[in-house]
Amino acid sequence: MADGDEQRLITPISQRQFELYALSLERGPNFDPAQIFGSYQAGRSSASGCILLDPERGTFTTLALRRRVDHRWLRVDEGGPYPTPEAALDHLSISMRAGEPPEPLPPGARRRPLLLKTGSRGTSAEFDLLTSTISHYPALMAVGECYLALPNPDANFVTDLQTNNFASRLFELYLLACFREQGLIVRQEHVSPDFLIENDGAACWIEAVTANSETPRSGRIGDWVHAPVDRNERMTGAPAERFAKTLRGKLQRNYHELDHVKGMPFALAIADFHESGSMVWSREALPTYLYGLRADVEGEGAGRRAIGTPINNLTGKHGIPARLFRDPDFAHLSAVIFSNAATLAKFNRMGFLAGWRPPGLTMTRRGILFDRTPGALEPIDFDLPVDSAEYQALWPWGEAWCQELEVFHNPQATRPIPFDLIPGATHWFERGGDVECRTMWANSVISSITHLRMAGSPEETSGARGEGERP
Repeated sequence: MADGDEQRLITPISQRQFELYALSLERGPNFDPAQIFGSYQAGRSSASGCILLDPERGTFTTLALRRRVDHRWLRVDEGGPYPTPEAALDHLSISMRAGEPPEPLPPGARRRPLLLKTGSRGTSAEFDLLTSTISHYPALMAVGECYLALPNPDANFVTDLQTNNFASRLFELYLLACFREQGLIVRQEHVSPDFLIENDGAACWIEAVTANSETPRSGRIGDWVHAPVDRNERMTGAPAERFAKTLRGKLQRNYHELDHVKGMPFALAIADFHESGSMVWSREALPTYLYGLRADVEGEGAGRRAIGTPINNLTGKHGIPARLFRDPDFAHLSAVIFSNAATLAKFNRMGFLAGWRPPGLTMTRRGILFDRTPGALEPIDFDLPVDSAEYQALWPWGEAWCQELEVFHNPQATRPIPFDLIPGATHWFERGGDVECRTMWANSVISSITHLRMAGSPEETSGARGEGERP
């Protein structure tokens, strides 16, 4: 087939692949009450589109996207309603304009830097893993689409992702995917904070930060550092102090006093990369620090139950006060958002599920799930191929970006945020002296490792979530 003919060829693609492209839309791949009936692309994804079904009227509409010269997606046409999917596809085939040149940049628009064009600073081992291994090709495609979906990344974004700030920039891409997936409007109209999110009249400014080690290169690719054997050290020692220093450092910048932030809710989003693999086990130190309650178990046998033991100070070498949410100086902090899934393993799975599957690559996710049976204190094991029906059946719509996103609400916040602002997250809040949880997910992953295998090659560990996945 000639190259020109190939560029004009319109082929079906998976709904998940189109939804990844649609992260570039203002509200992401959310078309309620319409549902995606069919998804398509032209040539090598120079154009894409979908047919939407209105279940109440039984009619069909179309949405066409085309690449700009900087590869970003642009909505170029909406058509319908049509009485049949065949009529809708006829219109979509025309409106996608397969084979035509990319869309021009708007006047005055800045061309977005190419993700794979490296500069004089070289590249990090993490970026090399992403771009140079066939086993991480699905992640590369997912990262690329999320980068193109960012409304307005700062001038250093690509250089940072390619070098020593890989983890922090990947976290921003992960947050963008989580927010857009849930239909939130995401704005980047100011240098800081990183995001303004809006949903049904509610809004919140969010600044993203990663907990990093004081030791250069620690927390990146390398031998995993396992959790402290002592449980108290794991929950109230050095890991908790690392969260505390990172959050307090950001709070000292007084984002809430900026003119565009004043009077609005403000949250910090944090991910942990302070040791290689620490995200697998450090998560429980965060709520311990925020609420000043250590999760303990008392009793024996059938009488065992979870309790919260109050603490006033962390047990690390600096003796940092616990109970950040009890400090009146930080009442402007509406919440702390956390995830330990801002990793290449997560992006690799999402790209794989979207259809970018190199021949011979298999993925298996092994881990433990919360047991939501009343009184249950032990998790449930799972070990499933990522492309299996059993794995996707763990959640109503299969694996989503936001399933590992958690929001810890400040009970003293002067401007709290409603749960419905980020509906797909797991929400933690204080009630009656206890910290309670609300989530829409029946199955929540506590920790996992994603194993990769290329046909004829040894098994490779791609990541672990606490969800904690490492690269």
